[in-house]
Amino acid sequence: MAQCACGLFQQATLVSRLRTQSGTRRPALLTHGSSLLPTAHGLNKSPKHRRHQALAVLAAATAEVGKLIASTEIPAFIPRQDLMDQLTRWAYTDIQEEGMRKFGLPCKIQPIRREGIPWGFTTSIIRDGVTLTDISVSFDEEVVYKYDWVGKAADGFPQLEGNAEEIMGKNFVIRKADDNTIDEQTRSVIRIICQEIQASINKYYAFGSCFVDDAT
Repeated sequence: MAQCACGLFQQATLVSRLRTQSGTRRPALLTHGSSLLPTAHGLNKSPKHRRHQALAVLAAATAEVGKLIASTEIPAFIPRQDLMDQLTRWAYTDIQEEGMRKFGLPCKIQPIRREGIPWGFTTSIIRDGVTLTDISVSFDEEVVYKYDWVGKAADGFPQLEGNAEEIMGKNFVIRKADDNTIDEQTRSVIRIICQEIQASINKYYAFGSCFVDDAT
C-alpha cells in the first residue's frame, strides 16, 4: 500500500501479483485512482499517466511536520543495494550539487547505511547556513519474500512458487526527520525533491539506471 501522511497516497495500491507472458516475468504496477503507474520495467510515458504520477508526488509536501511523507512497496526482485547505491549517487549530483540552481536553496546529502550496505540518505535543506529541515529517504525494516518463479494456480491466476527468500526493506519511505516548522518555499523544495526521486526510481525500473534521460 502506497501512502502519505496527507492521505492522497492512501488511494494508491501496489498490485503484488506478477504476471507472465511467453515466459517473461512482469513486475507489479502502482495504481493511483483509475490509472496505472509503473513501478518496474515497461514505463508508460503517456501524458495521462504522468499527470496521475504528478498528483501523487505533489501531495508529498503537504504532510504534517515530523510525519511520513510517502511510502511505496518495492517489488521483491528489485536489488535493494544497487537501487539505493545509484539513487544516493544521483542525489549527490542532482540534489546536493544542483540544489541552489534547481530549488533556490542549497541541500546537503548524508548517506544512510545498514550493516555497511547503502540503505538511504538524508537531505538537509539549508538557508543562510541554517538547516531548515531534514528529509530521510530509506528502506524500512519490514521483510518481503522473493520466490523462484511465477506459476499458475488451479483457478488460472498466477501464483508465486519455489523457494522463498527473505528480502529486508519491503517499502521505500520518505519521511520528514524532524519537527521543524517549515515555510512555503521549503515545502516547494520538498515537493520537487519527491518528484525527482520518483522519476529516478522509475528510470531505474525501466532502464536499470537512475542516470538515463529521454535523450539516452
